Amino acid sequence: MRNLTAAAALAAALFGATACGARVEAPAAAPPPAEPAAETVAADDLENELQALDGTDWVRSYDPARSAGGLNLLLYRRRVPAIVDLNGHVVHSWPQVRATGRIRLDDEGRLTVIGADSRIKEYDWDGSLLWSFDLPGADDLPHHDLIKLRSGAVLVLAVDREARTDYLLEVQRDGTVTWRWRFTDHRKAFAGWNAELANPTHTNSIHELPPNRWHEAGDERFRPGNILVSARNLSTVFIIDKLSGEVVWQHSQELDHQHEATMVPEGEPGEGAILLFDNGLENRHRYRRSLIKAIDPTSGEVLWSFGSPHFFSSVEGTAQALPGGNVAITSSRGGRAFEITPAGRIVWEWVPVYMPIRVERLRPDHCPQLAGLGRPAERPVSPPPEGPYIDRELYQFSVRHEVRREVVADAARDLAPEGDSCRRLVIPPAAFLRAGFGIREAGTGPAAVTGRFQLELRAGQASERLVDAMLSSSGEAWSELRAIPLHRFAYREVELCLEAGPAGGGGGDAARLVWGSPAVSSRTMRPAPPSEGERLSAAERALRERQLAVLGYVE
Repeated sequence: MRNLTAAAALAAALFGATACGARVEAPAAAPPPAEPAAETVAADDLENELQALDGTDWVRSYDPARSAGGLNLLLYRRRVPAIVDLNGHVVHSWPQVRATGRIRLDDEGRLTVIGADSRIKEYDWDGSLLWSFDLPGADDLPHHDLIKLRSGAVLVLAVDREARTDYLLEVQRDGTVTWRWRFTDHRKAFAGWNAELANPTHTNSIHELPPNRWHEAGDERFRPGNILVSARNLSTVFIIDKLSGEVVWQHSQELDHQHEATMVPEGEPGEGAILLFDNGLENRHRYRRSLIKAIDPTSGEVLWSFGSPHFFSSVEGTAQALPGGNVAITSSRGGRAFEITPAGRIVWEWVPVYMPIRVERLRPDHCPQLAGLGRPAERPVSPPPEGPYIDRELYQFSVRHEVRREVVADAARDLAPEGDSCRRLVIPPAAFLRAGFGIREAGTGPAAVTGRFQLELRAGQASERLVDAMLSSSGEAWSELRAIPLHRFAYREVELCLEAGPAGGGGGDAARLVWGSPAVSSRTMRPAPPSEGERLSAAERALRERQLAVLGYVE
């Protein structure tokens, strides 16, 4: 049984007595909100790093004449809120704030975040903490998204660790919870519900419907203020009627673990369409493709889509409609953010040294504080001569969550996934391959084993054996190959295959023979980002591990 504070127990009692989707009335004499406690900067020095940052080299291309313009709200190293112009200059930041998942800036210059300590917080433009809120359940965690509703309340996405499902919570500035919606009350509405998953829903975005032509034509499903939700593990986007709490619309046709469902606002090309980032998580071993889709919610028809042989993020990612019909995209696991025109032309591209998360484009006059800074200078940046950027996951043999960490030859190694011995990759320019292989310690079988390790690269009808080596348990138990050149395969789709077996077809325990996870790198693309774990405090690392477990990333 969870330990609840008196306030949390009261909120839990209120929830238990209230129909799902109904409003929760505040107590007759609600106490005033407590003053937020003073904060200290985490001991990671990121505020100093951000102050000295010159991110202009991270802008790979920029065409001001074709771009929608504006500024980018982002999390520097996925933790520190900052606003960066399209040439890579930091124009404002909140160096003392540590956030995770999502940040929102309202039209008065107030920043609302999911804090790195799992509290919901609001800061003023100068970084002073104005307000904070703890979820009612002691073991519940906010995650992925929060939005500031037009009413001024904050709608938070959270997970109930005990029930293993997500819920939405609307909270007022005085701490009063005025609406709650729980997946557990509506599971029959979703055909794809899989109770065996650690988190059957894994919701990743929430969006308040704006005024739209569907509602103006009389369709109450699309009433402004209803909530559009993306549930990744259901491969479904759906709308909750805010008044009744019922699921009144949903779409799942040909979706594959999508993110960031929003409705294109009135007055923009494609107004009323549902825009989303369709990741393609399940097809990653076959053709590794993500798509940006615009869906007519009344017919389910895909009005248009964007895809590219160079575009793939198996998880995370955003798509944002911009004025004039352009779309801003964050390919989080690909390692970049970029902007496309309606014709699919890239007119801005940003590749930081860390994996970006949910970059949001703001108008220069989004709030008075931004307007007061003046319009940023716009300097065109020509694309690099070597050719287009290739998203990182397209040339990684093992994508996120597949790598097995195991001690082999007295050291922790990242091992290739078991089962699939071949993967299709797109090779970047100036590429090289790093690969390792070794022999596990003996179990109950024979102590001695000699293995033959082969790595083959296939391109069309041709194949080339890049590694053909022997290794014996009587000698060194691990071998590392650090720089196998692949430049001749630049921009080609290839198949990379691993084999390991007893030498000469002889005996021995074949299960002891393992490949490390091959890593392809490029000297002209961005280098792999430094480990985030090294920059986290012990408390933050423990919280992140807890979040990953609750959300189903770690079983």
